[in-house]
Formats: sequence, structure tokens, C-alpha cells
Amino acid sequence: MINKAQLLMFCSLLLAGCSGDGDGRDVPVSETDKTEIRLAADVWNVMEGTRATTYDNAAALQTEAHFTCTAYEANSNPLVAYIPTTTVDWIDGSSRWGFNSGNDHYYWPASGNLDFFGYMPATKPSYIAADPALTYTADHNVTFTCSSLPVTNTEQGSSLKEFMFGMALGKNEVNAGSGVPLTFQHPFARIKLQLAASHPNVTIYSIKFRSIKNNGNFTYNNSASTSTWVPFGDATDFVLSLTGDAAIFDDNPASETPIGDYYIMIPQDWAGEIVVNADCLYWGKKKNYPSLTTTVPTNWQPGYSYTYTFNISPDDLIVNVAKFTEQW
Repeated sequence: MINKAQLLMFCSLLLAGCSGDGDGRDVPVSETDKTEIRLAADVWNVMEGTRATTYDNAAALQTEAHFTCTAYEANSNPLVAYIPTTTVDWIDGSSRWGFNSGNDHYYWPASGNLDFFGYMPATKPSYIAADPALTYTADHNVTFTCSSLPVTNTEQGSSLKEFMFGMALGKNEVNAGSGVPLTFQHPFARIKLQLAASHPNVTIYSIKFRSIKNNGNFTYNNSASTSTWVPFGDATDFVLSLTGDAAIFDDNPASETPIGDYYIMIPQDWAGEIVVNADCLYWGKKKNYPSLTTTVPTNWQPGYSYTYTFNISPDDLIVNVAKFTEQW
């Protein structure tokens, strides 16, 4: 017969065997007793619900992407990490996202909600300043400092276009057991350049965007769901120099022709002065335009793409700008 002391000791050992280390790794005797935490990463525009991806296509988002993620106990202040800051990778063989290349497994707590915060790429790019560092607060606000923009989508990797962040708040086994919908947001503006359709033969040597702020402090206010940029530092000229085949547009295309690459910009109210150095061929005669200038004021906003269409006539430079929230 088991006496009271033996029974108490047995219960204590049983409880100790089922307890965890407090970081979400607590695995019961049978792992089927708890639901593993899975992530369902997605990328959307910050201003509207139009789908957008930071990679060239949806497949690349899965096969090439890595992001950093932390899960906090909801409403904890100061923040209490339930899942420590770790890299999340796409696991090809399992067709899912996995913590630390699938080596770490975390389970939903028995009670309470979790708040998830992540950013991509997993290693912050060089234009995200180390000081002051990227900050995530208990009230789910996000701040960081950016410097030395613009950059192209090829400077940080062949597919990557920008640094982004995402969050999913108040999640638990019931409302997110099949996958935490971690939604990423675009904090930057993007510009693309193109030559107008049916344009005469032209060689573009340089395009200069005058007086752009390339440093800024970013704040995302969660309660208001708003993003704010405060540019700082001296304004500088962004000069796109074209050489070789990239500078020559001689096929009179039926549709617009891209000029250069895409460029990530700090959102700001830009005065819009553009200077172009180009040669054009009109009726077999070459004309040189060393400093065609026009002004197209633009308020660059987070999460939007701006397309500048250049039309160089014998007498003038015309640049039209269109603002898009479509896929980019």
C-alpha cells in the first residue's frame, strides 16, 4: 500500500517530468498532447491590402527567404520572450517554415496569448543603422534608423528588395494553431524608371534626382496603424549613370522600356527636380542634350511604388509619375 508520503513524492516527480523551461519548448510525455507552433509568413503592402512580395515571385519567398522572429507573452511589460529571438527558414522537405532550420520546436502554452514580431532579411541589411538599433516595444511600436539610401534590389542579394517587419498579435492555439499569419509590411517607398513607348532612338548617359534625403528615423505606431518617417541630414543628388548596352535604347518599343533597376527610397516630400544627359536620333540626325531638366514634385509614401516615365522630345524633357500599390 502506498502511504501519503510516497503518494506526494510520486505526484511531485510526475509534475516535474511534465514541466518545461519556460521558453515554449515544454514537451509533454506525448507530443500529441500539445500543438506545435507553426508560422505562415506573408508579405503585404503597408498602406493597403493589395498583395505584394519582397521577392521576385511567391516561390522565391519560400525557397530563398529567411527571417528573424520572436514570440512574446501577450501584454507583458517589460516584454517576456516565450520563443527567443531565432531565425526562421523554409524547410523544403516539409514544405513549411521552421525555427532554426527546423531544429527547434515550440508548443502553444496551456493558457494565455502570444505576440509575434519578425523582420526580414534575417540579418538586417547595412542600411539599417546599428545605433539606434531596431526596437520593438511592449505596446507593439517599431522604430529604426536608416542611412545611405537609395539602394537597388540587387545590392543586398539578387532577389531581395527591402528590409521589412511584421507582427501577429494575440495568437493562441485556437485562433492560430494551423499557422500564425505573420504579415510583413513595407516601410520604404520604391521608384522605377522607364522610357516612354514608341520613343525615338536615344542614349541616356545619366539621370540625376536632385536633393534627396537618404537618412531617416522610422516609427510604426501600432495603436494608430500608421508609419512615420523623419528624414535627416544633408540632401544629396542621386545619380544613375548608364554605360554600354544599358544606356542605348534604339528599338522604338511598343511598350515602355525599363531604365536601370528598382530603387528603395526613404519616404519624404521630394521637390522633384530631375536632370537628364542624353543623345537622341531624330530623322537620322543626332542631337545632344547634356542637361535636360524638369520638375515633378512627389510625396513618396511608405508601401507605395512610383513609376517615372521619361519622354525626351526635340525640345523638352517630359516625365510623368504614377503611384502604384500593385504587386512589387
